[in-house]
Amino acid sequence: SSLLTGRARSQAMASNLFAEYLNKRTAPYFIWTVVALACALYFLLSRSWGRQSCSEGYRGADKAASRKRVPVSLCLDGLILTKDSSGCRLIEAAVGPFLEICAACEAFTIALVQDDDQEESVRQLLQSIGAFDVGLRRHRVMFSSTSEGRVSMVRQLQPKIHFEALESVSEALAGKVPEVRLVGSEPWPTLREAAQGLGA
Repeated sequence: SSLLTGRARSQAMASNLFAEYLNKRTAPYFIWTVVALACALYFLLSRSWGRQSCSEGYRGADKAASRKRVPVSLCLDGLILTKDSSGCRLIEAAVGPFLEICAACEAFTIALVQDDDQEESVRQLLQSIGAFDVGLRRHRVMFSSTSEGRVSMVRQLQPKIHFEALESVSEALAGKVPEVRLVGSEPWPTLREAAQGLGA
């Protein structure tokens, strides 16, 4: 009974102290402090949850995009570009299919060049047709000085499909990459036919 009496006395003292502190003058300050703390806690939790949700959403979108974009490589010479004494020119009939490939796939391009000026000329031509606007990345425009070098680059890239213009390169890559489509051959007479089904 003495223990219960002590507890009751302690509770009564605590109540009296709280009542003395929380009088008519201090009550509004106390209430607004509690409300402010509750609002701050709610804001912090909401912000943390929102940031996490956005981060997960972006990661999910990036993963979905990477799953849809098939990695492919293309030799530009003979498919998109032709060269003569006046320099490098576009093959107009191939521009449309090429841009569709760049938009639908993770495209890597390889051009035969002998110097920096030729490299810049190729980049300018790709820029002029809007290749970089539809999805081709500038750092994926690559160059080699020989067709043998192109074979090595494609083997290192390991694309799902390589689009090729030279039969010798196609033969050298046979069995080394999943698929080679030799444009100009009977199955793939043009780049448009060779590019069919990539967006599916």
